[in-house]
Amino acid sequence: MRKWCILMLLASLLVATSAPATKGYIVILKNKKMLRARQPIEVVGDKAMITLVTGTLASYPLDKVDLVETERYNQLRLGDAILIDELTIDAAPQATPTPRIPLGEYASITAGDAMLGSTLDPTPTPTPGIRLHSRAYHNSRITDAFAAFFEERTLYIYRFSVGTQPDYLFVQMITDNEREVFKVLEAVAEAFAAVHELHERIAPAAVELEMVSTSGRPAGTFRITPGMARSLASGDVPVEQFYVSNVIF
Repeated sequence: MRKWCILMLLASLLVATSAPATKGYIVILKNKKMLRARQPIEVVGDKAMITLVTGTLASYPLDKVDLVETERYNQLRLGDAILIDELTIDAAPQATPTPRIPLGEYASITAGDAMLGSTLDPTPTPTPGIRLHSRAYHNSRITDAFAAFFEERTLYIYRFSVGTQPDYLFVQMITDNEREVFKVLEAVAEAFAAVHELHERIAPAAVELEMVSTSGRPAGTFRITPGMARSLASGDVPVEQFYVSNVIF
């Protein structure tokens, strides 16, 4: 009887220790409130579909959800370890000022690898390798084409280098709010789609995009293929859905 009890105790301990820890998913609103959810947001048109911890499926206006901060927070695997304020619908979103500070005050290319905000405290990111390097991309015609496209859209703060593969183009851009993040994503996709259509033979195999704020805070990292660029540039996929589906930070 005693041996049987010990075996039952061991079995229960094994079951308890093998159960996965549930960290949950946190949705961050633009009014800085946080909401516990069971799973990532699903973007449907202009709505964010959120499965609450109670199992209730809630529909919430997409423009009231801070998609960038939501994905950044959950990529850092913080889960629901903090005290959460529940959903508040009637609070107004707060505008984020757009700084106008020269890129040179935040970045410089030296003999080694360089990154925007390198003089500031680093922010954890699980995406090693996708970063600005000191080695330039091998075809200046491609970078000139991207630069011209960006500047036509009043995007002036950017850097190019080789990516994680010799035929990958890396682009780094400053974005200080969600509007700028989405504008940059669309511009990069449109530029890549156009370059690939006109010059497929010399076009990059992929574009690696890193967006950071002027303080060095990550705003999203992407590896964009020609097919992904076409789907976003053509409007087949809304930019908000593209962000949620493809951000890798």
